Amino acid sequence: MNHHAPAHCAISRCGRPLREEESHRAACSLCEHRIRGWLTELPHQMPLLAASLERDGGGPAIGGTSGRAVAPVPLRLDVLNLLGPAASSTVHDPHADQTGPVPILAILGDWADHLATDRGQAPPAHRTVESCTGYLAAHLPYALARGWIAELHAELGELVNRIRGITRTEPRRRSLPAPCPGTDCRTFGLVEIDWADYIECTVCGRLLTRAEYDDHAAAVLPPLHRLAILIAANTPEKRP
Repeated sequence: MNHHAPAHCAISRCGRPLREEESHRAACSLCEHRIRGWLTELPHQMPLLAASLERDGGGPAIGGTSGRAVAPVPLRLDVLNLLGPAASSTVHDPHADQTGPVPILAILGDWADHLATDRGQAPPAHRTVESCTGYLAAHLPYALARGWIAELHAELGELVNRIRGITRTEPRRRSLPAPCPGTDCRTFGLVEIDWADYIECTVCGRLLTRAEYDDHAAAVLPPLHRLAILIAANTPEKRP
């Protein structure tokens, strides 16, 4: 009998073997978790990005002295490009003279259109960051089974990292006290991340809902606390 090697996640930076319940997908649950977190984060980053429009020395600007008594306030070109409107059709650049990052709405809108075409459905009626991210999140289970999910993951990750570099704002990561419940892990690697739907183990990649973690913590933390008290009570005090 032939045994086939397990399929692996199509995301190149991941490559985890797909579990049996993921066999119909091209990307694993952990990469889905990442994508969902980015789609939730992007609308929250927009006000911060708009507030970063005024130049602080961190990027190319427009404006400056022009012989007038009061110079215009310099603005960051990279932020303007990101916040700018997206073209209604594909932009061709035969002379390679287009500069600056692609607008956020161009990336999100193109992916929403691609997903809608692939599914034979209508795209969002209005192109906004909220409507496009919501549309992509709602149809993500379908996208996870397509070969192009790796490209979507890469473009969203690059976009989010670019925006974070401008706004200087990243999701907070909070370590949790209970160990990972995975029988092959048991490490203290569980973290809670802003805008994420799941609690994640940074060692084995296990994902837990808040309810699952709370039940697990209620079962394991009291015995661990008692053990810590016993160890402390029976440890000889060091004298100077």
